[in-house]
Amino acid sequence: MLKVKNLTVQLGSRAVLQDVHLSVEPGKCTAVLGANGAGKSTLLNCLCAHNRACCDAVSLDGVTLDQFSGLERAKRMAVMPQSVTLSFPMRVHQVVAMGRSPYGDEKQTQQYQRDAMQLTGVWHLRERVYPTLSGGEQQRVQLARVLVQIWQAWLDRDRAERADTQHYYLLLDECTSALDPAHQHSVMQIVREFAQAGVGVLAVMHDISLAASWADSVVMMKQGRIVAGGDQSVLMDPHCLQQVYDLPLPLAQAYSQQCAVW
Repeated sequence: MLKVKNLTVQLGSRAVLQDVHLSVEPGKCTAVLGANGAGKSTLLNCLCAHNRACCDAVSLDGVTLDQFSGLERAKRMAVMPQSVTLSFPMRVHQVVAMGRSPYGDEKQTQQYQRDAMQLTGVWHLRERVYPTLSGGEQQRVQLARVLVQIWQAWLDRDRAERADTQHYYLLLDECTSALDPAHQHSVMQIVREFAQAGVGVLAVMHDISLAASWADSVVMMKQGRIVAGGDQSVLMDPHCLQQVYDLPLPLAQAYSQQCAVW
């Protein structure tokens, strides 16, 4: 599994993350929630080794990240940032093909790329220039890119429970922020299907009700600490939501009632 132990990150005199412990299990979906500035994106950056200073606190299948090369990590973990800016006029199919660059087989895996684009609903956009797409279309293209990066998990989905199966991880930062509700649920269902194929998924999210409908486990952060965690019932606790988001209790109760629908 992908595991964080005793993770603390300092930014000057301020602790951005404080004594964080977290596990991302193969086949499970974990949602990380909290107010702006809670440390969610910093945590994700540590999990994928973008923050090199904390690699010794993060381990992949028992081996700390600092012992993997960047190429080795890229073959096991796919990361989708909240937004990706491309200044070059790349076409959609070229952006998706970038997901295979760790393997150097972009031309040999065009069928994988086509399947990923069809799965995320962007195949019809394949010849469009990426910067001309809407924000929601760009997010679905980026999802296709990261899915094709760990496409072997999809190919091996019928043997996901076998002990010798290689485990892959998908890390998402606000991957539905530009999507309408229908596409939000469609995207998270696709991600859920990859989890069912054995992929460990961690998604930084702001949408509480979407997290309640999708996640197996929930992590609530505030001021760099994990203050609550568990299954979706955490999001149905108005006092927890009040604490994490500094909400008035009636508003926290309204949010918790929305989550209870799921």
